[in-house]
Amino acid sequence: MMEFIVQWATILSPIIAVLIAWWMSKSSARATDKKIAALEDSTNKQVENIKKLAKLQVDIMVKRAELEAGKTLFLAKQAQQEANGINAILNSGWSHFAEAKEMSIKKFQEKKPERDYELCCKFIKELEKFQERINELKKEID
Repeated sequence: MMEFIVQWATILSPIIAVLIAWWMSKSSARATDKKIAALEDSTNKQVENIKKLAKLQVDIMVKRAELEAGKTLFLAKQAQQEANGINAILNSGWSHFAEAKEMSIKKFQEKKPERDYELCCKFIKELEKFQERINELKKEID
């Protein structure tokens, strides 16, 4: 009887070992497939986040360009105001009288802070709009 058991054990042990190896291989393959799927999903999410970040960076660059253009436009409006005011004084009917011309130019120059203040207020409103958009972009990043 002992020989019978040993004989069957000798025959069955390689078969059992092959079955165990096959089962382990299948389990390992399933675990690997799950890890690969999770890695692909994570990679896809990272790619999407990078795309969003790149888009936000482009938006910020556009906003910076708009801000620089706004600053330049502000200075141009300021210069245009000065030129228009001086031209109006020089082309007025009183321009040939030196005292009247000097007095008009002096008055015009005295009002420069008021004109600059009005332009600055308009520019600040534009800056506030930029700030709101940048805050929206910040929220998108978070």
